Amino acid sequence: MKKLVVGLVAVVVIVGLLIALAMMNRSSSVQPSSSPTVSPISNATGSPQTNATVSVVYNDSGFSPAQTKVNAGQSITFTNRSSEQIQVDSDPHPIHTDDPELNVGVIAAGQSKTVTLTKKGDFGFHNHLNPSMKARVTIQ
Repeated sequence: MKKLVVGLVAVVVIVGLLIALAMMNRSSSVQPSSSPTVSPISNATGSPQTNATVSVVYNDSGFSPAQTKVNAGQSITFTNRSSEQIQVDSDPHPIHTDDPELNVGVIAAGQSKTVTLTKKGDFGFHNHLNPSMKARVTIQ
């Protein structure tokens, strides 16, 4: 009986590692922007910006802004200003299925990645490596 339990635990660990590796490989296809256009997230009324790219910054205390609005077809640049690497992924944790466009992947400290958002709706995203760090984007 003990051998069966140990065997099952080993299988679960191996499957988990394979899934994590597959997600890392998939996220590496998103290329960092060499010189992103950074613009304000929203105006005083909270309406989405018409600029091509908006910015969300991650630091050691989380995402800023915690909520933003953009138009479908706009790009969003995620900049990691924290002391550790992060992994930006859509909710829910850990399966990241709400909006695959938000599955940006690993961003090293001091680096940025830009993605274009086309799927309309209200979506949460988080740092997969610290899932309590969350934010939202509304794509109109």
